[in-house]
Amino acid sequence: MVERSPFGVRLSRLLSARRPTFDWTGEYTRAKLARDAGVDSFELRTVFNGAEPSPEILGKLGPVLGIRAADMFAIAGLPVPPHLASAWPTRPWNVGSILGWALRMDRDQLGRLDELVRSLPVLPHTDAAPPDDYPEGPGALLLRLLRNRNIRPYNPVILRAVGGGPWVSASTMAMLGPGEVVITPQYVTAFAHLLGYTPEDMVALAGVGPVLEDQPVHPASAELAALAWNARRLSSDQLVQVIEAVVQTLRSRPV
Repeated sequence: MVERSPFGVRLSRLLSARRPTFDWTGEYTRAKLARDAGVDSFELRTVFNGAEPSPEILGKLGPVLGIRAADMFAIAGLPVPPHLASAWPTRPWNVGSILGWALRMDRDQLGRLDELVRSLPVLPHTDAAPPDDYPEGPGALLLRLLRNRNIRPYNPVILRAVGGGPWVSASTMAMLGPGEVVITPQYVTAFAHLLGYTPEDMVALAGVGPVLEDQPVHPASAELAALAWNARRLSSDQLVQVIEAVVQTLRSRPV
């Protein structure tokens, strides 16, 4: 039996959540997506029916949906090509390490830090990241999206600080990938803010909701999510350079 791709179901839920009015039928929404993306309507229909999307289709759909190319592969449950992948796994630091320090910064300092990150050259990245053995599901999707930002995929401290995630241990968060921990709306809403998605989009992609409106979210969550994305391809040495700059900034701040 041919295994069905999760992409069609996730894409259907996303389009449904984004419908401007209830008058937009699913058929009309899919036809408009095919037209806007320049994708053959029959080929797109096979994707909605469970066929694995080609890299070409993912590349065309991403800009129309406002989703980055690397994330499109994660949403489709496919390995991210090396030229799109983050620097994961870097050692001893990862982008979550930068966020841990950046949480103490004000918006002006975050802006300068982001400028530093964006000024650093992107080094060639030709090796594929180590594969995981997660079964397809919402937990696998969320942790793979974290890896796309080179954030250690079991970092509950950052998840809580940025998006209001639950109080859990790192080992508990690690079990999200294998599906051994139930994904709750609190997780999904928190991941949305950490990853730079709207909670509505993340609920649609993960299939777990509703959005929690009263979740305690960091006031600079959007800036932190953007910083994480911009730092995703930094090498281990570059991460050290950035962290040293952050520490120096915080030490020089007036008490």
